[in-house]
Amino acid sequence: MLRHLLGILVGIYLILAVSCQSRSFFDMNCPQNISVNLRKCEVFVESRLYFSDFRHWTSELESVVKVSLDVTCSSKGVFILPWPMKARGLIKLNVKGCVLAEYFSESLTPTNLKDELLELSLENCVIASNVKHSIDAFNKPVSQEIGCGQQTLQRSVWRNISYTNTNDMADITIDDFLKFFSSLDQFLNRIIQIRYRCKYSYLEYIDESIGSIRSKHSILIMTAYSDFPKLHTFLWTYNGYSSVPKELTDWRKYFPQLELLDLSYNNITKFNFLGAPFTNTVSKPEPLVIDLTYNSVTEIPVDMPDYLTGSVAIIVDLTGNPLMCDCNFLRYKNYVMHALKIFQKYKNLSRITCHSVIMHRKIQLVNYSNNNC
Repeated sequence: MLRHLLGILVGIYLILAVSCQSRSFFDMNCPQNISVNLRKCEVFVESRLYFSDFRHWTSELESVVKVSLDVTCSSKGVFILPWPMKARGLIKLNVKGCVLAEYFSESLTPTNLKDELLELSLENCVIASNVKHSIDAFNKPVSQEIGCGQQTLQRSVWRNISYTNTNDMADITIDDFLKFFSSLDQFLNRIIQIRYRCKYSYLEYIDESIGSIRSKHSILIMTAYSDFPKLHTFLWTYNGYSSVPKELTDWRKYFPQLELLDLSYNNITKFNFLGAPFTNTVSKPEPLVIDLTYNSVTEIPVDMPDYLTGSVAIIVDLTGNPLMCDCNFLRYKNYVMHALKIFQKYKNLSRITCHSVIMHRKIQLVNYSNNNC
């Protein structure tokens, strides 16, 4: 009995020692600005960092204290960061260059913590997940806490995020793959039928750029059960898209306050941003700017003049596209010249060029004419 009691005491001692070490680590790396009750943590990860340790540390702070956490990893750094990344008082989380492990490990466990995060930024990170765990997650109901994440967000950045699996591929059977792909269709159908809605009432900025393996269903999933009433900036660059998703064509319905839609550096060949009629659009003096620079656009919509006559004018920037000097381009020129009479600050559009097959050179928009159209 004494032997077992000693074992328990030693175990308690070790737990306390680890906790104290964790507290001292974050106390050292999280100086407090007393005047604003903010502790700003800056951590460089050489090997491993556990979000659970950070969460335990924040649980012992005074309730009025807010915390920001900036994590940068070495080439071997791993951050054990389970979604939905909740910790008491955490209002800002920035992570750069990390492998994010055990990402779905808490997907079935309620955190009992309120949403507080205002800014989330993940850049140049790799999400490492267990394929079998992912399959299990696909096949179980998703709670609102997991499905929505933190609805207090004002700014959300997921830039250059890639994925890897932690399984030995020899352990993954054909049945596992078949189960995964069949469940993917079921998952998409289930998303459309989700009864709760995510209300991102404060979210103004989204950057989900540089995703070479981003699913074609990404924006469908984003908008199927979520509302973005205040989103004004949406960056979706370098994602390899060859067409504009329907949800962005119908931006008035899903993103009614949008001011900048950046789709630059994709492979888009044609576009339509007038979308279906939507009666709830509020008139605004400033236009929606759609950045289609450096895509593969060659076709200009015949209804281009209508882009300036709706309740919200639309400015489309086609810099760097393979536009030919033809009637298509003349249509775009007429649209641009009309737009510049209303919004002079977009005069850079007048320098967009087309390629002349006859003259074997580029011609600036402002100098282009065509009497055959």
